[in-house]
Amino acid sequence: MINQINFRNYFLALSLALSLTSCFDDIDDDQTATVVTPLSPTDPDNPNPFNGVMTPIDVMPYDQISNERYCIDLQAWDIPNNRTEPVKTTDNIQAAIDWAISQGYGEVCLPAGHYLIGKYGNDIYQAGIVLDSNMALLLDQNAIIEMAPNNKWNYCAIAVRGKSHVVISGGTILGDRDNHEYTPRTSDGAVAHDEGHLICIEDESEYVTVENVTLGKANGDGILLVGSPSDADQQLLKNIDIRRNNFSDNRRQGISLVGSAEVLIENNEIHHTNGVAPQFGIDLEGAGRLNENITIRNNYFHNNRGGDIVNTDGKNVLLEDNILLQGEDSQYIDGPIVYWKNADWTIRNNSITMRTVSVNNWNGIIMYSNDSPKTNPATTYIYDNALNNCGMYMYKGADLEISNNFMDNGHLAFKEMTNLTLTNNIVEHPSQCWAYRFLEVSGSASGNTYNQEPFDIPLEENTPWDGCWIN
Repeated sequence: MINQINFRNYFLALSLALSLTSCFDDIDDDQTATVVTPLSPTDPDNPNPFNGVMTPIDVMPYDQISNERYCIDLQAWDIPNNRTEPVKTTDNIQAAIDWAISQGYGEVCLPAGHYLIGKYGNDIYQAGIVLDSNMALLLDQNAIIEMAPNNKWNYCAIAVRGKSHVVISGGTILGDRDNHEYTPRTSDGAVAHDEGHLICIEDESEYVTVENVTLGKANGDGILLVGSPSDADQQLLKNIDIRRNNFSDNRRQGISLVGSAEVLIENNEIHHTNGVAPQFGIDLEGAGRLNENITIRNNYFHNNRGGDIVNTDGKNVLLEDNILLQGEDSQYIDGPIVYWKNADWTIRNNSITMRTVSVNNWNGIIMYSNDSPKTNPATTYIYDNALNNCGMYMYKGADLEISNNFMDNGHLAFKEMTNLTLTNNIVEHPSQCWAYRFLEVSGSASGNTYNQEPFDIPLEENTPWDGCWIN
């Protein structure tokens, strides 16, 4: 039922470049004892599937990056590109990048090859490549950077820490999840090892772009943003663009936002996130840090085990024109879109499809809550979405405007809600009581329909009303 809504830019390119099997065809298995399982394929139901390989971008988004280009001479720097000698490869790539920047180059190219990286950082951290300000790391379409197998809880294959005007583009970056050694932590015996990330953007970094990259097999996240601490007056990790990437088979998250501002996430395919909780495509979870002014637009989500998007605390978040499609071979735990009542955002023009039931029943959008009062006075707006074989459920909250949504075999359900506005929603379902459910709800409603007939919902401000309810 996707065509029920006129999605803006519905067929905007998700033409991310990828060659999922050929990435590994030229690697001699005798050169290393480890084997990388190919990434999960993109979904054939994608309205504009991948049609090529990941080439680096041509035009730099920041004037601060010099257009002087240096393509690393592998022989001169003695850099293996045959998936061997990770410590040597890490040190020598780092030395080549640092030299290029010191000589005034802004664009640094990494030629085709399979680069195994990783070296001792500390007892719990495996170090990778670290980038400086005012530079672009451009990977050849046939370049693969892979984190070597290790037993560390944490790693960053590529790190940007407190830097500005940085670009990472092209090629493939892989983690070690297929060959990781889960050594128990000495303090408590835990073996989650869920902090192994492909790209880490941290501290007061700003103006960073990640574009046209395949990011797969992380033991943790494809991209992790960690910004200003919880006691900071403002968020200084900001102006981050994540565009046209393919996130595949990452173990914890596709993208985690743990404190960030002015972030754009658009035109990515994010799929097959699975392995260790929460297992979402995108997770906005500041853990006390501020997440604000985030746009998530025109992405395609599928086969993410926990769910596609969770917003625990993000402020002024825009979620629009995305496709969220539960894969035939997958089942959500939480569901496509999940949020907590103190988050505030606008959810509009998205297509959400569930094929099998989740732990939270057939809810395409669900608001989690608790007995504590809502402290964020902002209103959340949900409109012009198409929900296929699923509906919405919100409880113990307030300040919602839900309008002009179409639910095919779906529902609207609310429990202990105040200041709820429902207008012009279309619900089709064989059971009227299932389609519209209310328990202790106040607000206003008009123009809603059930199976193409007007449906009266007598909500009043400040007066809780009980409609039909199914436990």
